Amino acid sequence: MALKLKSYLKFLLWFLFFIIFTLELVKIVFELSPGIGHQQLGWANAFFWSSLFFMEIIMAGMILYYIVRNPARRKRLITLSICHFSVILLLPTLLDDWSWTCLLYPWPHSFQVFDPATPKTAFAISLFVGFILVPFITYKWGARGFCGYLCPHGAFFSETYGRAFASHPKRLEWAKDYIPPIFFALMVFGLIVILFKPGMIIPIRSIQKFAYFFSAEFFYL
Repeated sequence: MALKLKSYLKFLLWFLFFIIFTLELVKIVFELSPGIGHQQLGWANAFFWSSLFFMEIIMAGMILYYIVRNPARRKRLITLSICHFSVILLLPTLLDDWSWTCLLYPWPHSFQVFDPATPKTAFAISLFVGFILVPFITYKWGARGFCGYLCPHGAFFSETYGRAFASHPKRLEWAKDYIPPIFFALMVFGLIVILFKPGMIIPIRSIQKFAYFFSAEFFYL
């Protein structure tokens, strides 16, 4: 009975992630080409953010559970939680501006920091994190420094959803040799274009959204 209940709960977790994943793709497509639909997807935005907030609550519960069950990982779990919930939820909610999520999502993760709508303070902090802090941490402690203890996306999801499902590292082993270098090369090219032609930020960001969606989130799903 306990195993069956656990199986049902894992399926519900996966299904919730799948719903948000699908809605995000729909949002990207319709935001780039609003003419495809009859109107801007206001209802989809509301459903997407409601589902995302519900998922955040679930992940907060999972973090508390793992903190109690795994004392050896408490430092990492607490650090990741502070980075994730402050940058992804607290700051954007208090300031009523989701541009602030760029603070710990600096290049080469995305080009959101270069968006004209991003506040100058967020722009400056994100540039410092992306071009000074992250390289320094990586130089000092290796890739696991930022990606293991500070990253509010990949590391946090790995410590919540990732711990709930069986790991199959060999299944996508081929991808690590191709996807990260290709994505990084694309981001370098995009950065060069933006530096010389700032007006290209909108189409560059559109391409980056699709690239990140299919190179990171698709594989994570």
